[in-house]
Amino acid sequence: MAVPVPGPCEWPIDTTCCSGWDAYPEEVRERATSLATAILDGLTGRQFSQCAVNYRPCGPKCQGGAGYLSWPVGTPGVSAGGGPWMLPYVDAGVWRNCTCSGGCSCAARCEVPFPTSVASVTSVTVDGLELDPTAYRLDSWRGRPMLVRVDGDCWPTCQDMTVGPDEEGSFVITYQPGRPLPVAGQIAAGEYACEIAKACVGAECVLPQQMASLSRNGVDIEVVDPTTIAEEGLTGLQNVDLWIRSVNPARRAQRSRVASVDTYRGRFS
Repeated sequence: MAVPVPGPCEWPIDTTCCSGWDAYPEEVRERATSLATAILDGLTGRQFSQCAVNYRPCGPKCQGGAGYLSWPVGTPGVSAGGGPWMLPYVDAGVWRNCTCSGGCSCAARCEVPFPTSVASVTSVTVDGLELDPTAYRLDSWRGRPMLVRVDGDCWPTCQDMTVGPDEEGSFVITYQPGRPLPVAGQIAAGEYACEIAKACVGAECVLPQQMASLSRNGVDIEVVDPTTIAEEGLTGLQNVDLWIRSVNPARRAQRSRVASVDTYRGRFS
């Protein structure tokens, strides 16, 4: 199932370098911020904090297991101590053979993998009851985010998808897909929003205008067409464009994804 792409959320901006920002009407600042963050979100490949989604993990209910199957995945009823000397398992899409005694992976006792990158976890509810944030932590193993239970309990081995997210039998993780926005991105968004606000109130700004050339008093001025700048995936603002190029040099529209039969699946509501 495809992950929803609702747009950028909780993208703070740094307007320290924008003199007079607080003097603009609140409506102007809100509109400038919304436009600047939406454009930068698209130009950076939608890789930073997106709006929160409700994710309902689904996985095999293993008999005698301790929660959702992760790596290694052994044969039901067969253990390293009483079965063959070697157990095959899938490790990040690669088949391996487990020959050591005891546990053969870096998996936690109770964890759930995410289908996407995670900027932050907003809340976790089990049977309609929200857990205290101290009951879990966000880890990363081989580049895959994992939600680890640390309060002594374990995640449900199965959930009832026919019930609502706030009912008994449900298991819902609300999180923001993407990566946390770095400080440099907040500064770039603030500078861009500042110039948009200036243009909105009719003040002088440095946003590129629709002009190819101008000759006056023996002086020739040529300005790049803003449509050309947009085709390059840029804004026309030097500092902002430097940041865009640093985080999205290949001008990707979104982060690359790999389809695999071993990829963990879930349900979004």
